[in-house]
Order: sequence, then C-alpha cells, then structure tokens
Amino acid sequence: MIHYPRTLLNRLPVSENSTLLALAVVVGLATGVSVTLFRSAIDWFHEVFVVELGQNHIGVWLSSIGANPSLSIIPILMLVGLVVGWISYRFIGHERHHGVAGIIESVALTGGRLPFFKAPAKVFAAVLSLAAGASVGPEDPSVQIGANLGSFFGQKLNFGEEYINLLVAAGAASAIASAFNAPIAGVFFALEIVLREFTSRTFGIVVLSAVISAGFTRSVRGANPIFDGLEFILGNPLQLVFYLLLGVLLAGVSVVAIRFFYWQKRTWDKALNVPIPVKTALTGLVIGIVGIFLPQIMGAGEEVMHDVLTGHFHDGIALLLLLGVVKWVMTATSIGGHFVGGVFAPVLFVGIFLGDAYGEVVRLFLPESVVGAPQTYAIAGMAGLLAGIVRAPITAIMLVFEITDDYALILPMMLTAGICVILLERTSVRGIYMTSLAQGGLYLKQGRDIDLMQAVTVQEAMRQPAPTVPVHADLRELRDAFHEQQTRALCVINDNQELYGIVTLGDLQRAFEKALVDPDNAAKTVGDIATQEIITARPEEALWSAIRKMGVHEIGRLPVVDSHNGAVVGLLRRHDIMNAYNVAASRKLREQHIAEQVRLQTLTGAHVVEYRIRADSSLSEKQIKDIEWPPESVIASIQRKGRLIVPHGSTVLKPNDTLTIVADEHSELLLDRMFESRPMVEV
Repeated sequence: MIHYPRTLLNRLPVSENSTLLALAVVVGLATGVSVTLFRSAIDWFHEVFVVELGQNHIGVWLSSIGANPSLSIIPILMLVGLVVGWISYRFIGHERHHGVAGIIESVALTGGRLPFFKAPAKVFAAVLSLAAGASVGPEDPSVQIGANLGSFFGQKLNFGEEYINLLVAAGAASAIASAFNAPIAGVFFALEIVLREFTSRTFGIVVLSAVISAGFTRSVRGANPIFDGLEFILGNPLQLVFYLLLGVLLAGVSVVAIRFFYWQKRTWDKALNVPIPVKTALTGLVIGIVGIFLPQIMGAGEEVMHDVLTGHFHDGIALLLLLGVVKWVMTATSIGGHFVGGVFAPVLFVGIFLGDAYGEVVRLFLPESVVGAPQTYAIAGMAGLLAGIVRAPITAIMLVFEITDDYALILPMMLTAGICVILLERTSVRGIYMTSLAQGGLYLKQGRDIDLMQAVTVQEAMRQPAPTVPVHADLRELRDAFHEQQTRALCVINDNQELYGIVTLGDLQRAFEKALVDPDNAAKTVGDIATQEIITARPEEALWSAIRKMGVHEIGRLPVVDSHNGAVVGLLRRHDIMNAYNVAASRKLREQHIAEQVRLQTLTGAHVVEYRIRADSSLSEKQIKDIEWPPESVIASIQRKGRLIVPHGSTVLKPNDTLTIVADEHSELLLDRMFESRPMVEV
C-alpha cells in the first residue's frame, strides 16, 4: 500500500487556487528581494575590483613602473576568471544546458524540478563575472534566481509537475520584472519562452508574481525606466519602409550571431583542453586585452547604451559598427569560457549600436525630417535583434517598450521585430535557446509536447561496460571475445583505451573465410579487419539524437565515447533502444499516475492508497461489482502490466493488479483487512 502525504494544499482550510495565489505572492516577493540583493552585490564587488584593486592597488603599482594603470583590468579579470572557473567546476559541474535553456528543458522534461541547491553557486559566479567586467548580462542569473525559488517551493511542498512548472514560470517572470523593471515583459517571457503555452490560469499566476516583484523593486530602486528621458515620435509614414528594411537586415544579423555564438563555444571547448579554471582565466585575459582598447564592451554596458539613445555618442558610424560586432564576439567568448551571465543585455547593446549605425547611414542620403532620428532605429534595433536571436517577438517588443517608456515608437518596434521573425521562420536557424536544446537532441515544437525518447539519455540506454577487444588481438582471440561477451559487435580499443574502431561477427567470419583461401590472412589482427570510420554517441546525448544517427547512416549500433577523454564507456544497440523506450514509457505513465493520485487527494481531502492483488488473494479473479467494498471508498484506477485501466463493475481483478483507491480514514482500515500482508511505502 502506498500512502500519499497530506500536503499544504489539504492541510490549510483554503482552496487550491488560493494556495497558488499565495505562493505566487511569496515567489514574486522572494524573487524581487533576491534580484535586488543580486544587483547590489554586483555594484559592491565592482567597487572592490575597479576602485580598491584596480585603482588603489594594481593601478598605483603599474603607474610606479611607468605602465598604463588601465592595464589593471587584465589581472583582475584573470583572477576573477580563475575563481569563477573553480566555482563552476567544484559546485556546478557539467550540465546539459546552461541558464534559460536548462530551465526550458526542466519544464519540458522533469516537471520543473530544478537542482536548486546549485543556484547559490551560479548566482555568486555571476556576481563576480559581471562585477569584473565580463561581457554578459544580469538577466540570466536573475531568471535562475526566480525559477529556482519557484521550483524550491514547489518541490518542498510536494506539488505535482503542473504546479511546479507554474511556480518556475512565475519566478522567471518575477526575475525579468525585477531585473529590467519590466513586469509586462516578464509575464510574456515566462509564457513565450519558459512555458511555451498560454492559458488564462497560468497568465493570472504569472502576472501576480511579476507585479509583486516589480512593485518591490520600484519601492527600492525607483520607478524610472532603465533608459529614461527619451522622447521620440514617428513622423513621416515613409519611415516605416526604413524600419522594414532594418528588420530584414537584423534577420541576417541574427542568423550570423547565433551560428557564431555556438561556433565560438565549440571552438573554446576543442582548442583549450585545459581545466575549467584555467580556461576561464585565459578568457579573462582576452576580454581584458580587448577592454583596454574598447572599454565600452565590458559588463552590461547600460551607460554607453544610454549615451547612444540620448544622442551623446558622437564617435562615428565605424565605431558604432565595431562596438556592435566586438560586443557580441566578447559575449560569446565570455560564455564559452565559462563566465556566468546572460545574453539579453548584450543583444540589446548590439541592437542599439547596429540600429543607430543604420540610422546614421540612412541619414547620409535623406534628411532627418524624412527618415527620423538615428536613435529611433536604435530602439527598433533592440526589439528586432532580441526578437530574432531569442525568437520571442512579444517579449522583445514589450521589454524595449518598458525599458524606454516610449510608446510613440511601438509601431516601428512591432514592424522591425515582426519582419525579422517572419524571415527567420523561413530558415533552419532556431532561436539561441532552442539551438542549445536541439544540439542536445531536444526539439520542442508546440507547447511542451515532446517525443518520449528525447527525455532519455544515451547513458541510460547503453550497454555498459562496453564489450571491447584490444586492437592487437589475433583472430582466435577475437573469436573467444565474441563467445565470452555474448555479442555481435565489439569496440576495438588501442593501448590508451581509446576507441580505434568497431568489429562485428560478420567481419570475423569473412576474415576466417579469407584465411582458408590464403593462410597469410590468418596472421591478421583485429585492427586489420575493424571498421575505423565510425559514428559515435556521447553519454549525455539525448537518445533521439542517437536514433537519428543510426537511421541516417543505416547502422545498428553506436559506440559511446566520453566527451572529455575519448574513452569508450558503452555500446548502444537497437535492442537497448527498445528496452529504453519501454522503461521511459513506464516511467512517464508512473509519473502521470502519481500526479493524478496526489491531485485526487488534494481535491477530495481523502487518502489516496494503493493495494496490490496477491496471487492467493480472495479478491483475485473476481469482478469489482461482486466484491463488498467499504462505503466511503472509490476505485480510481487499476495498473496492470504497465497499462492503466479505468475500472468498471465488470472488470475482473487479476493477480499483481495495483488498485488506486480514494477512501476516508475509517474505510482505509477496512481496506487494510481486505488486502492482507501488503507492503507499505510512503511517498
């Protein structure tokens, strides 16, 4: 028998919706407080790094030896990089997807159950990264704070995945609302990016959290938008043509930016085969060197962005373009090198600079009375590029509207963002978060409806340890290896235990046939007959990705190789995939079944218990209607051999059937007597 504990939802004399509303307030307030403390910590550490270390210590020493004091940013970034890398290695570890992409994956696959115990380390690493001047934004760590708070409350209160996902989305919305002072954008961020669905119920909970978070933030930091004092108007309707062309250009920029971002990440991983702390320190060296010549690209860059929008940046079109390009290169370098932060702020930076440069170019050919001020194109550039790279047009438009507080340019923003997204939908390039998920084998289409095999990794399905044979083994040793390991394929390994190739039973048979014709062939080794051009899989790869490789290359097995040292860790066969599918299907069914049981208990206030029919039970082989059940009990479902059965009066109970019954306390005692010698587990 399984007892389901009485959780907060039925301990308190309130309705289910009231509890969710109360938690939405708690999550919103907790996120607002946490994000405010996060931003204060960045400011404090920035003061320590720049003033105390940079100017008063390292800068003074550099001046004493005749060097430029601005060089102090290099050792500071390297030292901070070393610390951030160590934190990532020691406390965060390997994750399939980082940041917002990881949250999206969790909502889609694990019901929003985030590893919240890692959140403090991630946030502290982000504080150090942003304070030192890494080219990242504060919104990703802020979303981590909010989403993990929501997941924490949901998990600790034993909620089902629907409620946990809702609280994760509420936390994410609260984070954006607090980080950018933009509650509307926070709501659409949660619905458009995190949940990827829109219902009236989710909307209400998410809105409440975002409003509470933004309200607290405004009470502490003030209600002014990030970019204050902007007053632009849409003059000549002909300007809309130029905004349309800007959207076309930004679509191309989005494609290049996303591809470069992940190319840079792969390059860092392959080119620098060094410990993570060393890699992050070297990344700090690169950022520091570039920052000496272009200090505008360091950190989130809000001040220089404000200068452009207010018309106080007068250094020419070339520098506008250069800063826009270099900013994105340094953002990709920072994140690829394991500094911690987000891409929202850098994307806004690039959008402002490229948009303003576009406006300046247009103004070279037509008067400002016709085309408008260049800064208006900078604002539209923010919305267009954010919509293109993140692939969330509503979030992009509302965010730019809220941080500029300028409704007059809503039409140009909508047009630029809309054209950009329409063109990108015709390409194979996904948004920056969806690209990360796709590289791990997870393809989200509508809502959170995903293929079951995307929730299983290769490591869960593969045969391990891998059946192996040394590359120098002779044919007789190969024959013995096939016999001992009971397999039709063996992974061939070299002296360093690295994968050399793969050899099948068919390869051995053909080798023996050749040896009968030519005795010299009998002296061949495994390395001589093995197939060396092989397709491999990684342990952390989604099983669906491995299935696609098998289908494309028409092969029946894949060696599984460790991503870091190249060692063979397993072998994936078609039979393993079928077993994994059955396990995944049963696991999903079980999770859904438990969630429904908990929901039953929540709604009724009664106990939800499970009983298993023993082979020698008097209830076995009887119809439900022929059994005298306790008066206050209802059979909700029957599990039989992995299937879920809706019970009817004529349903015959079979040995090993598991019955889920809703009953009050008195009826539960009567049921205990009916189901004798039952095991009991509490969840």
